[in-house]
Amino acid sequence: METYDFRVKSVPFAYRRIYAPGKAIQMEGRSAHGLTLVISGALQISFQNGKTEGARKGDIILQRFGDVYRLEAISDSPTEYIVISYLTEEENFAEAMLPDCHIFTSEHHRRYRDAFERAAETHSTISVCGETLLRALVQQILCHIINEHYTRTLLCRDDPVERAKFFIEESFDQSIGVREIANVACCSPSHLRALFRKIYGESPIHYLNHTRIEHAKEMLS
Repeated sequence: METYDFRVKSVPFAYRRIYAPGKAIQMEGRSAHGLTLVISGALQISFQNGKTEGARKGDIILQRFGDVYRLEAISDSPTEYIVISYLTEEENFAEAMLPDCHIFTSEHHRRYRDAFERAAETHSTISVCGETLLRALVQQILCHIINEHYTRTLLCRDDPVERAKFFIEESFDQSIGVREIANVACCSPSHLRALFRKIYGESPIHYLNHTRIEHAKEMLS
């Protein structure tokens, strides 16, 4: 098994922020890597090459050193998020270890939210070992992302449809949709629909709703 080793060198900041609808910032080249967890609402990140991606509640935006982009709140209600800026000792850390994407959707929302909130609280609190604890928290977040991505990649190589089916059966009681299911299956929503219909004769969402109904029947009986 391939293994990774890295060290978080510093954490310049970890802040909780709230943006009113339409508020945006223009980043003219990041001076550090970044992690942004959307707590509520939605954010849109747009790059110089015209690429635009959206992040919703629970999503983590992975920002690289030197990135130039515009970040805008796009929901009708205020968007709350926690942003962490960090540097590692390894120059090619992001390229070598992190997922090759800007929006990371996890199956473990609570785990990440707890860690992000602890990081923001630690940064705002005067403590003898505050900087050490903050680096450890950010390193823990990054390890979770890398481990989850690595495990997901291995499973997706075997069978994306079975991966999607397993995720539905394990997470049917959560607020998930085809986007989250497709992300776990490592393919686009349209491709997943086609594969799922070919094997099970129905769409992933229909299977999700059917699973919820059957569970409700069991609870009633």
